[in-house]
Amino acid sequence: MTLTLRPALPADAPAFHAVMMAAGMDPRSSWSRTRVEDVAWSLGQGGGFLAWQDGEAVGCVGWRPDGPQTLTLNKLATRPEVRGQGIGTALVRAVEDLAVRGGYARLLLAVSAYNLAVLPFYKRLGYRVDEGAVYAHANPQSPPPVVLVKALQRTL
Repeated sequence: MTLTLRPALPADAPAFHAVMMAAGMDPRSSWSRTRVEDVAWSLGQGGGFLAWQDGEAVGCVGWRPDGPQTLTLNKLATRPEVRGQGIGTALVRAVEDLAVRGGYARLLLAVSAYNLAVLPFYKRLGYRVDEGAVYAHANPQSPPPVVLVKALQRTL
């Protein structure tokens, strides 16, 4: 099976949304109430990547700038049947590469209080909990997320 990553545009929102919903998030999470229109809007504010395997979207990740120094990673998801194949890691690395090329000093992400089981995944990739960091896009109806940050090495 060949994995292909490509940029996700607002027109890709239905495929992106389908991956998110297939990923299975706790129904209390605001993620579970995300609509295709919300995904299209979010992709238009920044961008994203879709992972394709044998013509099917199997993974997704979004990103958006939050000031001149920070790129925020969001909406990382993989279909359950392809987990453990490195797809999530490849998607995160794609955003990291984009951030370095864009001159950002750090990547920030927020983990839902209902999805704390993913913290070890991000920690393996070099992300650290930053209790002082603010996630500007937190849903006020949800418990505060855990904010993780990774400093980026700029290449010359």
